[in-house]
Amino acid sequence: ERDGVGRAQRHASPPAMTQQHPGRDSPPVWWTDMAAADGAAPLRVAEWENGPEWRRENGWTGSDFVHAQTAPVHIPGYLLDSPGGGPRLVGAAHFGPAAESHRGLCHGGTMCALMDDVIGWCGFCASGTCEPWSGFTVQIDTSLRAPVAVGAWLRVEATIVRREGRKVWVEASLSDPLACSDGRPRVHCEAKGLFLIKKEDTCQRASQL
Repeated sequence: ERDGVGRAQRHASPPAMTQQHPGRDSPPVWWTDMAAADGAAPLRVAEWENGPEWRRENGWTGSDFVHAQTAPVHIPGYLLDSPGGGPRLVGAAHFGPAAESHRGLCHGGTMCALMDDVIGWCGFCASGTCEPWSGFTVQIDTSLRAPVAVGAWLRVEATIVRREGRKVWVEASLSDPLACSDGRPRVHCEAKGLFLIKKEDTCQRASQL
């Protein structure tokens, strides 16, 4: 019994975030400036913000694969805008030590996971406002351009480029705004995805027109 109490206490007191993921509590200036800018529209998502107890009470059984503070690669949030007409999401992604594969470099699958996440959430914003779980990603074509160092903060972005009925085409990228070549940010990953809006969501919106 005494050992059981000890185990429970050890599990209840995980290492500090700065020990698990050094640098995660210090997002880059380019991201904090974007988030604080006039007109910035952050996505407010209850399942990311309300903690594990709220998630359990509402049907989730674990932590978010990308948005949890303890995730190997973590996106603290997205900003929504429409600079070219179609909805766009922009976020910052931190690659922690648990994302490592080869010496000091992150597993390519972490980049693929980010592309899946940002394309899906961009698809949820196809109407111009965020409607979580209004559809699902059915296809992603990802190109890995450059490795990512452990501890890096990178810019993740996705834009809706085309829509036909329930089908939504999204293009996404992962880049380093501080590492430029020929005046352009270094691109680590690019992806194209197809998102499909649920039938009931399409019918419901049509009935409201």
